[in-house]
Order: sequence, then C-alpha cells, then structure tokens
Amino acid sequence: MSLSWRNRIQIFLAPDRVDLTGIARGIRPVQQFRQSGVCVQENDSRQQWKAPLRLLEQMIGQMDDRFRRGSELHITLSNHFVRYGVIAPQPSLANPDELMAYAGFQMREIYGERIDDWELSLSTWDPYGGALCAAIARDLQSELIMFARQYDTRFACIEPYLAAALDHWSKRLVEKQVWFVLVETGRFCLVVLSEGAWRCARNQRVVENLQEELLAALEQESIILSPDRSVERVYVFAPELTGQLPVHDLRWQFVRLPDEKHPAPSYFPGVTGMDDSQNHA
Repeated sequence: MSLSWRNRIQIFLAPDRVDLTGIARGIRPVQQFRQSGVCVQENDSRQQWKAPLRLLEQMIGQMDDRFRRGSELHITLSNHFVRYGVIAPQPSLANPDELMAYAGFQMREIYGERIDDWELSLSTWDPYGGALCAAIARDLQSELIMFARQYDTRFACIEPYLAAALDHWSKRLVEKQVWFVLVETGRFCLVVLSEGAWRCARNQRVVENLQEELLAALEQESIILSPDRSVERVYVFAPELTGQLPVHDLRWQFVRLPDEKHPAPSYFPGVTGMDDSQNHA
C-alpha cells in the first residue's frame, strides 16, 4: 500500500495535554476527528513526557481499531521537550557526517554533557546560512517508536513544534530580517533570521509575566542583531494565549498569526484544545 493512502494520526504532545487529529486516507484527505485531553504535569522536568505519554496510550487505546491499525503516526512535540541551537555557517563541511559532528560540538558548547542523552536533528543546511539544531531526549524518541509498534501503527516522524510552525508559515515570513515568536503555556520561542541566515534561537520558560519577558528578550537580541533601533515586525503565533500581546510601539510591531490567508494547521493546539472531547489522566 502506498504511504499516501494510509490514514494519518497527527499527535501533539505537551507536558499537560495531548491532541489527536485523525486524517482519513484518500485522494483528498479528510479530517475524521479531533480529540484532546489534559493531564497533570510531572514534577521531574527531565521526564515531563511521562504523563502525556500515558494519556496518549489511553486515547489511542480507545480509538476505532479499523482507523488506527496501519495508520501513520506524525508526532509534533511541544517546545517544552526540545532544546534548540543555532549552528553557525561553515562552508568547509564536506559531508553529512562532518555536519552532524560539527552540530554536536556546537550543541555541547551550549548545553554541556546533557547532549549525550539527546537525539539531534537539523533543519535544511546552508553552508552560508547555517542551520537550526533541535534536540530531544533519546528515551522519549525510543518510547514513541515502541508506542507505534505496540498499537499496530506506522511511525512516520517526530517534528518539533517550532520547526513545524516555521515551515508552515515560511512563505509568509519574507522580510529581510524575520523575527518569529511561538508562545505556549509557560514558554516562548524566539527565532531571528537575517537574509535566510539563522541568527538567534531562544527557547525560554516564562517565569512571571509573558509580555514583560518577551519584550526583554526582544530587546536583548536586538542589541546585537538590530543596533540601529529600526522598527521591527514580529510575527507571533500564540494559539493558547488568552491574554493580550505587548502593544505596538516605536520599536516593535506585532503581527498575530494565523490570519485569513494563512490559517493554522488543524493539528496545532487551539486556545482550549478541547474541540470534540476530553480525557484526563
């Protein structure tokens, strides 16, 4: 059977929630269902994925076998589970092995020995623009692969939420210098690209006040990236945010995504994430 003719299950996994979207196979794939559930976060930050994985098992176990069996699993991971790093341009790299070794070296410079327990992946590599490197716990990846086998599904891919959002809106982000912010409950990611080159990737926990901490992060990055104090447009995707973004000022002009011409994918989390039904674990 061609992979394009398999049912697809889109999974969004966060510390406190799981979203499932079922896409039926066919020439024109159709969304069959959307289901969401909430769970209590783990106290151990190194194993935040344990509770949502238990909830995912419960939700998949309740799914119609006829739809589930043989389906592809496409998993999008919350940025709570991912660490990022900008891999600087290096035109002399000759092959993929050298590239991954170089990325591993640079991530070790940022995160130290913790990367020994992580799996690394890279965005499309540009020798003159660098790349974005994403790291997830090796245990989490292994658990997800085993999970797919356990439920007679086909493991397709794991994608970080930030990467998925950037890919989805890449044609919308056309400025010479792109500022993009992805907001989740308790966390935001800030990335900056200048003429296609990666300049900044910041994955930051919100301590007290999102608006104040986001503005502070923007100002800190702009000292290096935009010292002339020119007005910058900042694209913001914050589907779970019920409050207001910082107001426009002479420095920052905020553009909220999605818009009418550029809707969000159906499997991205919404404001409540409780579209069709709820589960609790």
